[in-house]
Amino acid sequence: MSRIPKIDLESHFFTPEYMALLESRTRPPRFEVTDENVRVWLEPSLPDVMLTHSHPLRDTLLDLSAARIEAMDRVGIAIQFLSVSSPGFEQFEPDVQVEHAGKANDALAAFIADHPRRFVGLASLPVSAPQTAADELERCVRELGFKGGNIHSHIGDTYLDDARYFPILERAATLGVPINLHPTLPHGNMLQPYLGYGWAMPGPGLGFGHETAVHAMRIIYSAAFDKLPDLQIILGHLGEGLMHWLYRVDFDFNKPWMAKSHRSQIERKPSDYLRSNFWYTCSGNWLDSALLATIHEVGVERLMFASDYPWEQIEDGADFIEAAPISEDDRRMICHGNAERLFDLNV
Repeated sequence: MSRIPKIDLESHFFTPEYMALLESRTRPPRFEVTDENVRVWLEPSLPDVMLTHSHPLRDTLLDLSAARIEAMDRVGIAIQFLSVSSPGFEQFEPDVQVEHAGKANDALAAFIADHPRRFVGLASLPVSAPQTAADELERCVRELGFKGGNIHSHIGDTYLDDARYFPILERAATLGVPINLHPTLPHGNMLQPYLGYGWAMPGPGLGFGHETAVHAMRIIYSAAFDKLPDLQIILGHLGEGLMHWLYRVDFDFNKPWMAKSHRSQIERKPSDYLRSNFWYTCSGNWLDSALLATIHEVGVERLMFASDYPWEQIEDGADFIEAAPISEDDRRMICHGNAERLFDLNV
């Protein structure tokens, strides 16, 4: 079958040093490799919440080799964006973030240097040291050729709307590169109602998306985009559910009986920012109705392909977008045209 060329905005990896760090720890984030599986604790505020994944998944995350390129070729992925997989560095101690985020970026740059036409890097950032994180983003963009940053949603019990993180957002806007806001397990302050039913509610089934959507809205309400109108954020999973809330997020702007003093102190309606300062990928959400809702609400010009490999089967994402009930022009814009425009790439 002939495949449409694709630019894959979300694919993940581990470095051996990052994995060794996770396996060496006695408190989250940490991994424990057993004979049966890999046990994972993501969130320091919830040290008893654990998930498991398989040895083959761990091996694939660690495999930056020709095997990854072969998987890409099978489904027509011409270029793949790489970022460190969950838990990322945001929940580590600040000094650990500073040391290991830089090492991961250097390792990724070395791999990309061997395959410069096939891979693009998204920088890991030591977010708990904001000025250092801003400088690391600039180093990765200017010296290593990366195309943006990747942040695993909350930082401790804070989000990027906190004024201390403004230097990171400001630097991204100055450099003209987006920040990819990737889901993670919600902080314990938010997670209690999700507990009691295993991993289904707090993880990818519900908690991941809710936490990231809340984070995105906090950035909007903080007036970050009024101060930095060129700042761009990427959301995966077809907008983390926000496409179905665009009317409701504008509630205090739309109701004549709502006192202006109760409105968010921002210049435009929240949905306006979601249409002008956010980009969206289809990563790990293979649902036609969600795809069509995203196109309808924000326009096909802001939607890009992503596989979420290897957490998702790479064939599933490719099959989904190639069979989606959309026009061929829209399909090609999503598969590669929009990413080419945003990142100055050419498949």
